[in-house]
Amino acid sequence: MILFVSGEYPPDVGGVGDYTERLRAALGNASCPSDVLSRREVGRWDARSLVRLVRRAPPEGIVHIQYQPAAFDLLGDVCLMPVVLRRIRPRVRVVATLHDVRVPYLFPKAGRLRWQAVQLLAHSSHAVVAADERDLDALRPHKRYVIPIGSNVACAPPAGYDRAAFRQSLGISDLTLAYFGLLNASKGLDSLLQAFEIVLAARPHARLLLLGGSAGASDRTDIHTATALRAELQRFGASVLRPGFLAPPELAAYLLAADVALLPYVDGASPRRGSLLACAAHGLPIVSTLPVSSAVADAVLAVARDDATGMADAVVRVAGDAELRARLQSGGRELTQRTSWPNIAAAHVALYNELAN
Repeated sequence: MILFVSGEYPPDVGGVGDYTERLRAALGNASCPSDVLSRREVGRWDARSLVRLVRRAPPEGIVHIQYQPAAFDLLGDVCLMPVVLRRIRPRVRVVATLHDVRVPYLFPKAGRLRWQAVQLLAHSSHAVVAADERDLDALRPHKRYVIPIGSNVACAPPAGYDRAAFRQSLGISDLTLAYFGLLNASKGLDSLLQAFEIVLAARPHARLLLLGGSAGASDRTDIHTATALRAELQRFGASVLRPGFLAPPELAAYLLAADVALLPYVDGASPRRGSLLACAAHGLPIVSTLPVSSAVADAVLAVARDDATGMADAVVRVAGDAELRARLQSGGRELTQRTSWPNIAAAHVALYNELAN
């Protein structure tokens, strides 16, 4: 029996929840059933969530924690879960997947205790998984596994989709950029708009497709970021298309309509960014930011994160250089193959079997 513990889960909006849902589906297709404990059952991830976890945990099997501090209300109790389970459910094996290695808040002036809480989670788990090996290097867990995440949007537009006709219906006639993801502070949205403004100066008919939800369910700072962005967008008028919530087939249609993806992450391009993987899966050449992980480097043209002019130049360069565009798209196809959900599920099944034996 596998029990996932995920701070967010659909219908809540958030990348970790989407990932967990898709992983469960892929595991189900591999005859590996699972259940999930999420915010809808727990409410708040404080000490009471540990009681709920013990009640839901199987007497033996796997408890798999999907760690992202914002998804667990920035509280430190999630970091105690492996310790509690080792004591009360000694036949259970605990796996922690690190979707990032940011620290919980804990309490004012917690200082080093915040990082020590994450270290406790990593060192008391039976195995630690990350998509980016650099996260494992930072924590040095006893048993470490690099397993990629996958695209959270299948490349499956509506039946009969015609790219040229769809672009025409949107009023697109020139270079079109796509941004995909939640509107949060880690996505470099100021740089995105500054770069697009520079592109517009050279290509007045260019368009920016702003795709994805406004704010995730876990991080309330997303709401502030999204509100500030809406005010900024007013000066762009019809040059920015923001369709709002889209069902997966419609989202795929918009991604396929773009020419270049611009993803100016504050912390650089890495394999833990599902939005980057989604753009690669839809054949988009990607312009993103340094530092770039070697795992995604072949699919990305990377520039400095605060260099809006460099981003704009890179977008125009990719749009005008067929050889560069083809090279990035080829890297994207290879990345998509490596991060397919059947491959991800198979890696998890192998891990679970290793722990069980």
